[in-house]
Order: sequence, then C-alpha cells, then structure tokens
Amino acid sequence: MLLGTITESAACHQFIPLPLIGIDMARRNDHTREEIQGMAIDATRTLIATEGLEGVSARKVAQHIGYTVGTLYQNFDNIHELILHANAFSLTQLLAALEKVYQAEPRPLPRIISIANTYLDFGQKHEKQWAAIFRHTLPQDFVMPDWYQARIDALFSLIERAVWELAPSRDKKQIQLASRTLWSSVHGICILNTGNKLYSENIATPQTLMQSLVTNYLSAWIQEGSRA
Repeated sequence: MLLGTITESAACHQFIPLPLIGIDMARRNDHTREEIQGMAIDATRTLIATEGLEGVSARKVAQHIGYTVGTLYQNFDNIHELILHANAFSLTQLLAALEKVYQAEPRPLPRIISIANTYLDFGQKHEKQWAAIFRHTLPQDFVMPDWYQARIDALFSLIERAVWELAPSRDKKQIQLASRTLWSSVHGICILNTGNKLYSENIATPQTLMQSLVTNYLSAWIQEGSRA
C-alpha cells in the first residue's frame, strides 16, 4: 500500500513525538481513510521513538488513535506494513542528512568521512528509530514494497556516487562491492557505539575510528586498483 502523499510531505521535517493520547472514540467517523493512515503512522513513529521497535503493536497503535484494531487492519495489510511506513520517515530523514553533507564537501575522501560520521551521528541522536530500521524482521514470504526498497537503494546510490568520485576509473561492480564492504564496516561501528560496546574511550572517539576505517580501507582499495 503506497501512501506517497503521507510519507513524502512530512518526511524531511524534524520528528517531534506526538503525545500518546487516544482520540475520542465518538469522533471516529470524522476522519478520512488518508487521515486514519497518517494518524496510525504518526502513532507508530511515536511508539518507536519512545519505546523502541518492541513497543509497537496493533493494539497500542489503535488505542493511541482511538480506533479499533479491526479498523487499523482495514487500512494496512499487517503490522509490518505499518512499521515500514514509520521506518520510511526515518530513512528519508537519514538520506536528507547524508545528502546535505555530500553537497557541502567537494573533496572526495573527506566527503565520505563526513557521510560516515553523519550516519554515526544520526544513530546517536535517533537511536531507537535508527535501530528499528535494521531490527525489523519481515516474514519470509513478505514482498518488500517498491517505495521502501527505493529508499534503501537511494542510500547505497549516494555512497556509490561518493566512492566513484574517489576512483572514477573503477567499474560499476567494483564500486558497488567497495561501497557495501565499507558501509558494512561503518554500520558495525555504529551498532557497537549505540550499544556502548566500542570499549575504545582511552584509544579513540567513534569519529576517529570512522576516519581511520574510511581512510585506510579506501586508500588500500585505490592502491589495489592501480596495480591491476
């Protein structure tokens, strides 16, 4: 179910959790289908921001918007679709932040370092929302909606563009492999950092670790390409 008019318009605005207050049950008929969908997505985002992914349930969402669980499922196929809509907001916010630093830094290597540190910063500032993106497990037979996959693809496309500008002579597959290898490591630092498991306070900050990772990996990758 694509709710483009809902997800795109508000996604780039700063997220402010809504009060967890149910709407008067007598006002149910006052809302259109689109309004109910928007209210449910907002309530899901609030639950994720305050309680984490584990705090989201159809019952809680329905309670917060003043509708029954049955009405909720008349507007969404399942709870996974609703969570994906909420996570799409977070992904759009993340992409906007990464694109901003991409445009601000013209030098290829410092640009990638800035992108990595912005990713780290987003995870620190929006820990529960960031974690929900990666901890949400979909059923095996669930088909990822195109509108959500497009956001994932846009994230890797931005990284690939940045890596390509560092080594424009490398072919597409090499760029894709290097980008995903690098970002898997960047993501690993972010996960350990949000869990306070870096254990490197006396050695380096998370930002210093990120700079070391990006610089050393890409320098070695460029040298490898020059020898090929």
